[in-house]
Amino acid sequence: MLDFRHIFAARRPVPALLFALALVLIPAAPASASAPDALRIASQLGSSDAGEVALGLSALRESGQAALPGLLKELSAPDAAVRRGAVYGLALQPAPALAMDGLVKALGDPDPTVRFLAANALARLGGLAAPEATRLLASPDDKVRVAASLCLSRMGPDAVPALASLLRRDDPPVQAKAAWLLGAMGPEALPAAPALIRALKTRDTRLMHVIAEALDLIGPDPALVSRQMALLGTERVNRPFAPIGAAAAPALVKLLTRPGTPMGLMALYTLARMGAQAEPALRAVLATGTDGQKAAAAMLLTGIDPDLAHTLPEDLRRSLSGALHQN
Repeated sequence: MLDFRHIFAARRPVPALLFALALVLIPAAPASASAPDALRIASQLGSSDAGEVALGLSALRESGQAALPGLLKELSAPDAAVRRGAVYGLALQPAPALAMDGLVKALGDPDPTVRFLAANALARLGGLAAPEATRLLASPDDKVRVAASLCLSRMGPDAVPALASLLRRDDPPVQAKAAWLLGAMGPEALPAAPALIRALKTRDTRLMHVIAEALDLIGPDPALVSRQMALLGTERVNRPFAPIGAAAAPALVKLLTRPGTPMGLMALYTLARMGAQAEPALRAVLATGTDGQKAAAAMLLTGIDPDLAHTLPEDLRRSLSGALHQN
């Protein structure tokens, strides 16, 4: 080892390059000498023994953020208990957002407990992790999709913007998952109502029912629903003076298959307000729709043109007569 006493004893100017060379030659202390033992901490935190967990928590508290790199590494440990402890430790870090990439990866872990812990840890990050979690709803791996769904459901309102953005994708399975999660939140997902209503203009009948059910559970203001329904399809019409409603009617008549539900009733009300603008779509339903759709369409058409009642098929006239008699 170099002895710097001779340098200072000579009392001569020492070039800076010589000092730099000396520093290079001095062996550095191993990084692991002061780094926390992440494997031990993760093993203790993942133990089923309460005493071991307490020791792990104490060691984690002493290590603080310095334990982060080691815990991230232990997410790939062969022992599931160690991986559980690693996720637990990452969730308790002073800045758990720094571990977000590792926690997102852990949503695909083969161990269900690791996935559960990772989903809950990410949920605590709220909107910061929501875009990553929503991206995983399109994963081909079912267990990843389930873990991402759990994560988003635990986020609550923080996940609403990211889920609402998924409704713009032309991917019915992903859109359906997003709509289902929003509906499960109930009124907390109210900001997503306009996006859900716009998504009703889909060719996928099953998706339409999932979206309608979500809106029924969220319960947006009827005035908002009617206004947004009437504007369906207008965002793609480059005609400023185009009649409002004509583009929306084909989508709304599909909702007539949901009689008695809030969205079914709102579709009926909105079509009635459209009047003549809804007539082409209603006439098309008379030939191709379900019995419920045909009856509703016939009732709406007679409101537009009372003389039409005489030209309806006999079964529709009977249905319409019964409905009018009850009212």
